[in-house]
Amino acid sequence: MERIKNTPLPQQYATYPTLFTHAFCILLPLGMVESLQLYTPLGSTAVGFLFLALLQIGNDMQNPFENTENDVPLTTITRNIEIDLRDGLGEAHGLKPAPVEDGVLW
Repeated sequence: MERIKNTPLPQQYATYPTLFTHAFCILLPLGMVESLQLYTPLGSTAVGFLFLALLQIGNDMQNPFENTENDVPLTTITRNIEIDLRDGLGEAHGLKPAPVEDGVLW
């Protein structure tokens, strides 16, 4: 996991999706005006927000180990591994699984 975290992603992986998504959102009303007519602002806003949400999801997935709500719950995983190893060795440890805080595993 450290190797994955420390491997830099090329800047193009962040720049191009942002550039193309914003360009798409700007040009979208021009393509929808013929079919939606008066409702073009509403339709293009809804579709634009969906694409911007997908862009944000992609940005969140680029850094899976930043210890935010949407990341891999490393604390929980490592705690469970430690509990399993100590149980396998027969050690008395008194460790409990990591608690859920506000619906998020850390």
